[in-house]
Amino acid sequence: MQSAEAKPQTRRFRVPAEIVNIFGTAGAIFAVVAVGDILSRVAPAPGSVWLTAAAYGAPAAAVFAVYCWISRRF
Repeated sequence: MQSAEAKPQTRRFRVPAEIVNIFGTAGAIFAVVAVGDILSRVAPAPGSVWLTAAAYGAPAAAVFAVYCWISRRF
C-alpha cells in the first residue's frame, strides 16, 4: 500500500483580467500618441490639419484592427 504524501500547496499569483485590460489600453493609447507624434513631426507640411489627423488616425486604426483580431481569437 502506498502512503499518501501531502504535497505542499503553492499559490499562484494571478493578475485579474481587468488590470490586464487597463494596462493594455493605456499602452495602446500611449503607442498611438507616440507614433502619431512622430508621424506628424516628419510630415511634409507640418501644421496641416489633414496630415495631423492622418498621422494620429493611421496608428489608431492599426491598433483597433489588432484589438478586433485579438477579440475574435479569445
